[in-house]
Amino acid sequence: MVLRPICVAAAVAAASLLDASAGLGQALNAGVHPVPATVLQVIKRFDNPEGAIFSADGSHVFISNAAEIGGSTFGWTEGKGYVSKLAVNANGTLTLVEERLIDGLSGPLGMAVLPVATGKFPAGTIFLCTGSAPLVDAVGKVVTEPERLQTKLLAFNEAGQTLGAIPTGHGSAIEQLNGSPITLCNALGFNQDGDLFVADTAFGAEQFKPPFTGKSGLWLIPHGALDALAEGSQPADPPRFVAVAGGPDGAEVSPKDGKIYINTVGAVAGADPAEGAIYAFAKAAFAGDAAAAKLPPPVDSGLGALDGLDFTAGGAMLNTQIKDDRPAQLYVSCPGKPATTLALEPGGTWADLTGPADIAVRRSSDGAQLVVVPELFAGGPNTTTDEVTVLVLPAGFDAACSH
Repeated sequence: MVLRPICVAAAVAAASLLDASAGLGQALNAGVHPVPATVLQVIKRFDNPEGAIFSADGSHVFISNAAEIGGSTFGWTEGKGYVSKLAVNANGTLTLVEERLIDGLSGPLGMAVLPVATGKFPAGTIFLCTGSAPLVDAVGKVVTEPERLQTKLLAFNEAGQTLGAIPTGHGSAIEQLNGSPITLCNALGFNQDGDLFVADTAFGAEQFKPPFTGKSGLWLIPHGALDALAEGSQPADPPRFVAVAGGPDGAEVSPKDGKIYINTVGAVAGADPAEGAIYAFAKAAFAGDAAAAKLPPPVDSGLGALDGLDFTAGGAMLNTQIKDDRPAQLYVSCPGKPATTLALEPGGTWADLTGPADIAVRRSSDGAQLVVVPELFAGGPNTTTDEVTVLVLPAGFDAACSH
């Protein structure tokens, strides 16, 4: 990537920026990461963009447009969501290639790229959460029929061809295993072996008649079970579940320790006892009886309402914060250290972000890294003018974690 000139400007501005923002950072119960990010680009072409993912080779970015209808009732608009495809240019900016690569979706949210092929899905296949509650119809009426909650993991290739899907809604194998469907499928993450982790925030079950109780937590779908579930058969190694209070939202596997990290967003609804927590799970946590699995203590907590989560090449964790009584911002968690605030240049300790959601990082161990930040406006009408912001992390960003 040819990004170094931009990063030099950010580094030169860092000292004065940190002086101006240090007091504010402490007020937010977090210090400030010593190296700021640069706002490279803001693109206003989306409809409540919630998720972002880079293709396996980093040449393209895919954005899930959740199409929240706006108004007094929050809900994903049934059948109005879509996925956009953008090209990554040499200077790190993005160019829209196809606005509606995949159309007709309900609440498309988090995505992940399959690293190890199965018999059905090639390596590089993109898996997408879609079909979630809260759900409204095209005129904003709340959907009450439980059979219309058909969450699933939709698999597609970079050309937009659908390769299959794993049902997780009513009538699915997931419901049979857990006594409840996945209600709000929010984020996905693969480990290096191709095992898939799925975060269910479990909001929205109360809208259906009769209402039911969603189960907030994290699923493990073993690599060997992906094909069987997509084909409607019983896998030899079935999915397993760990309950997590507080509404898990972001999910990603660390490139350093191989654990799956999740964060919680429930504070937006007063339903998170940890007030914005981060948890780390080894795969062994899913062994044996899932009902007996114990939630590990949080890595960090008290951070507000956390949405997106991803890692840099050096293992620094980025989280987005959306609780409305705090600034919309990004946190940086260096390995083994508490969260700090990511300063942005220009903009200070936060820029003009509205609902920063499921971010994606294009990792580079020897140079600048890109961060794509979809902004879920959540309450604005479907105008296709919502924003995706592209940030640059300079080459020294990860090294600053060792100071």
